[in-house]
Amino acid sequence: SIEDLWNDVYGNFILQKLLDHGTEDMKAELGDRFHSDVVSLSNRVYGCRVVQKALDTLPKEKVAKLVSAFKGRVLPCIHDHNGNHVIQKSIIVISNFAKQAREGERCEEMASFFLESLDPIINEVIRDMEGLSRHPYGCRVVQRMVEYCIEPQKSRILDSIIAHHNLLVDDQYGNYVFQRSLSYGRVQDREAILETFLGGNNVVRMSMRKLASNVVEMMIKHGNEYERQTLVQEMLNSTCVDQRGNTLSAVVAMSMDAYANYVVKTAMDVIESSPLRDQLYGVLLSHLTELEDIPYAKHIVSRIHSHIGEATKAEI
Repeated sequence: SIEDLWNDVYGNFILQKLLDHGTEDMKAELGDRFHSDVVSLSNRVYGCRVVQKALDTLPKEKVAKLVSAFKGRVLPCIHDHNGNHVIQKSIIVISNFAKQAREGERCEEMASFFLESLDPIINEVIRDMEGLSRHPYGCRVVQRMVEYCIEPQKSRILDSIIAHHNLLVDDQYGNYVFQRSLSYGRVQDREAILETFLGGNNVVRMSMRKLASNVVEMMIKHGNEYERQTLVQEMLNSTCVDQRGNTLSAVVAMSMDAYANYVVKTAMDVIESSPLRDQLYGVLLSHLTELEDIPYAKHIVSRIHSHIGEATKAEI
């Protein structure tokens, strides 16, 4: 029977082949059988592969029906080693269907139909956004939502992430969700995050943390010119006190740090030619001798020497 095959180490391949090459009637029958047991199947080693194949091969309406069957049982699947892959696949497939219906076929009614089938997953994730974003499997699901969901679901997801940003930015899993929000999010999301970095040496403090430094670096990479310049100016305006009690420019102290040096390096790479860029290189150049003795600053030192060479050529 189908039930004997779908979680069998070899039998699952037969069902996958039927989904690939079977008749439409065969596929329809398989889809109906999966619907009643989709959660149990998704959480099994081989069953999850069959469900993912069904999401790729069944007619769109059948896929939407299958995905809607997760209603009320989304979180157990997300927390499961196998089930989380099915939820990720569901988000990608249904979001692509909705996007195609809206942009390709110009059919908003069909796009709404697909979005409604995904709503149960979206709703359950948003209700536990903080916990899932800080979970090893949950953070993957949230990242897929940020990458693939379309409006109005995408805005709901981003609003929920931003509401918990203070807890996510320095979390071992949450920081990946936060980085995705910077890459795929809205201008208003970056503006809200930028505000949290300003004042109180926040940008320096965050840059010197292993996980949070990735977020600062991503902000510099993906921010617009104003956002980049604001962050770099904040770095230049801030100071730090070293172990000897001496006051240092924050940019110099960051260049000597195991994590913050990557933030400075990124700023040197992406900041456009301007008086601010000249100021950044000028501060670093004035401490070149000290930086040359610091292993963490080797990439920054290399960029300073390249900058000196370019300036010399320009004068000739």
